[in-house]
Formats: sequence, C-alpha cells, structure tokens
Amino acid sequence: MRLRVMGLAVAMGGALASAAQAKVGVGSKFADAVLENLAPGLSYNIRELRGIPYTINNVGDADQDVGVEVVRPAAGELQPGYEPIPDPNWIKLTPNQLRIPRGGTAFSDIIITIPDDPKLQGRHFQAAIWAHTVNTGLLGAGVKSRIRLSIGPGPDSLAAEKKRKAMVSLNFDVWPQALYVNEAEAGQRYDVKKLEKKSVKITNRGDQRLEVLVKAVPWTNINALPEGYEAGDPAWLKFKPEMLKIKPDRVKDVKVILDIPAEQKGKKLAFLFYLTLPSGTEISTVNRVLVEVK
Repeated sequence: MRLRVMGLAVAMGGALASAAQAKVGVGSKFADAVLENLAPGLSYNIRELRGIPYTINNVGDADQDVGVEVVRPAAGELQPGYEPIPDPNWIKLTPNQLRIPRGGTAFSDIIITIPDDPKLQGRHFQAAIWAHTVNTGLLGAGVKSRIRLSIGPGPDSLAAEKKRKAMVSLNFDVWPQALYVNEAEAGQRYDVKKLEKKSVKITNRGDQRLEVLVKAVPWTNINALPEGYEAGDPAWLKFKPEMLKIKPDRVKDVKVILDIPAEQKGKKLAFLFYLTLPSGTEISTVNRVLVEVK
C-alpha cells in the first residue's frame, strides 16, 4: 500500500453575536490522502501501517465536542479519474466522537475495508471525511478532508508508467540542430522551404508510429544566444504541419514559416523549438532557427 497525505484544511464557525460568545473552529492536517495498491477483501488501519492518524485541531477558544463521519463527495468535488465511493461504510474512524480542549488536538484511526469483489480491481474511489462541531447551533463549524483509494495502482502512477513506456519506445532524430535562414523578408509571410530550399526533417527510427508536435518556445537564459543575434518572438515562427504522425523508418519534412514584423528589418533573430508528445511532454532537446532579416 502506498499513501500520500497532503495539505492543511481549516474551517471557522459563523460570525460572533457578541464578545461573550466563543470563537468556534476546527481544522485538520489531513486535507488530501491518496492510497493505492489496495486489494479486495483486505482491511487497512492507516495508523498501524503508516503511523499516520486522522488529526483534528480545535482552533476555537473553548473546549469543543467534534463528530467525524465519512460521506460521499459531490460530483463537483471529484478529482479526475475517481468515482464516488459506493459505500461510505468502507471507511471507519475510531473514535468518531471526540472532546477536544481549547487549542488542542485529537486523533482517530482510519480503518479501510475493501469488499472481497474482484470486479473492484483497477477502480479508483473518492470519499470525504467530515469533521464538525456538535451542540454549537448557528456557530457550528466543519472541515472536509479528501481521501482517495485505488484498488491497484492509482491514476498518477498509471499515467507515470504510461509516460515511461512511451519515452522508452521513442527513437527519432531532428535535423538540422540549427537551421540557418539567410534572406528572410520582414513584413510578410516567408516560406523557408520555398524560397531557400531548407526545412526541418524528423526521422522515426523506432518500431512504432511516432506522434509529435513541433513547438516554438521563448529563448531561455540556459541557451546562450549566438553572437550578434537577439531572441525572436516564438509567435513569429510557425511549422507546417505542427502535428506529425510518422510511420516507422520514415522521414517527415516540416516547413518553416516566418512572419516577422516589418520593424525587424536588418536584425539577426534566434528562435528555439522542440518536440512534444500530444500529452505535452517534452521529448527532444531544443533546436534552433537562426534568421538574418534583409
């Protein structure tokens, strides 16, 4: 079982009617708990397994009775990849009624029991732990903590593994590393392929189809500008096509299109571009387009 606990959640009660009334509030450091690799038919006590109890703080100025219960999340509260827990009784908090002194802290064990149903494998569930004051009337306060359960690897782990496999299978190259454009015209669309017979070539040397996006990016301080050049606006550099689908052992020719404003005449401009997967993951080192504007 893997567990991550994140964040801090605090909730205060309603406005005070008079100075004699107590401030009411509860909080919890248990804002978001993510558990994965759980198995059907097993029970887990989070304090015993990971040394992490559910923590409730009395941030008011008087002793307070607090109840703790597990509820299904509203549709708008669901995190991507998760569904509401079918039965909140999968999760128990012991104790679920606490008397917390002013400024004090109390703890409950979280006990999770997954039904013995193989159909649950691979699913991801979300619940909410609701800690709230009792017997405080209009000045009541409550705080919700999120708890997410995965029967098997969680969505983040699955996404990371998918990304790793995609990266392992990549085998490509981009040529040239620096494309020199010598006669660019400012104030009009300049097709480098048509007018200077130059383009970017991407070769897929792998065994699977390669899908990539060619993207111009701002020049960064990590990459030293060539002598005499200044950074160009990436909006002035376009690629056609931008999205490529390249079969194994094939080369794709990508046109470079410049749209440089007229006031840039006579300048030497440097641009950066790299390749990304459709998911946005960068997969290449930066390549350069170095332009001399007539």
